[in-house]
Amino acid sequence: MKNMEMVTQKVEQVVSLTCDCCKKEYNDILEMQEFLSWEDTCGYGNIVFGDLNSVKIDLCQYCVKKLLGDYIRVIEGNMYE
Repeated sequence: MKNMEMVTQKVEQVVSLTCDCCKKEYNDILEMQEFLSWEDTCGYGNIVFGDLNSVKIDLCQYCVKKLLGDYIRVIEGNMYE
């Protein structure tokens, strides 16, 4: 027999994002879903960030365009087709 009991769990939830470039805070879900959020762990011999360090960045869509716009390839079309 399974004896059941109601439990309450606390769950962390993102309520806003702050752009690491312009420092603007966004709490609008439509703006937040357009953020570029990237994190990685460096390998051995990484001369830029150091061995096995973690790197993270969160950029709003406006800073992504300003900083990376010349390098990003945009493929038009609906990804759900």
